[in-house]
Amino acid sequence: MNELNKLLARVKEHEDEFVQAAMDNSVQKQSSELTKAKKALKQAEKRIIELDRLFTRLYEDNVSGKISDERFAVMSEGYEDEQKKLKASVTELTAYIETAEQKSADVTAFISVVQKYERITELTPDIMHELIEKIVVHAPDKSSGHRTQQIDIYYRFDVAVTTAVADSMKYDKKRKAA
Repeated sequence: MNELNKLLARVKEHEDEFVQAAMDNSVQKQSSELTKAKKALKQAEKRIIELDRLFTRLYEDNVSGKISDERFAVMSEGYEDEQKKLKASVTELTAYIETAEQKSADVTAFISVVQKYERITELTPDIMHELIEKIVVHAPDKSSGHRTQQIDIYYRFDVAVTTAVADSMKYDKKRKAA
């Protein structure tokens, strides 16, 4: 709950910085790559259409006797290979672009969820499901003489990860005081 409240405060006080930090490992950092990917996608799609036209003309030249059957086979095989590679490239580029654009939408969605809360006083299942993707509790470490345990909190939409350390000395002091 403490880590959630820290995140809420950070998002509310420095929303622009949070958006920048969340986007750094995705769209903002890759914006030039995204632009290049979109340009490459457009060029690949254009070349696929051009190859279809070339193949049609090549077929017509073969039928009319302008080129030999052997030459037709060699050229058509080359065009088909190029077209297969381009189609695979189009699929990869489309997936990359969609992922990058989705990341931007995810950060915006996370911020709109965070803005619903001023301060969390009680951690409910609804709040957990809205804000947290998963929590990883690591094995306890007793090497320092007291028990510590690392806890990683992964927030929804892959916008942030928080690491907290539960220390048995702090817990024992609180228990003795009560």
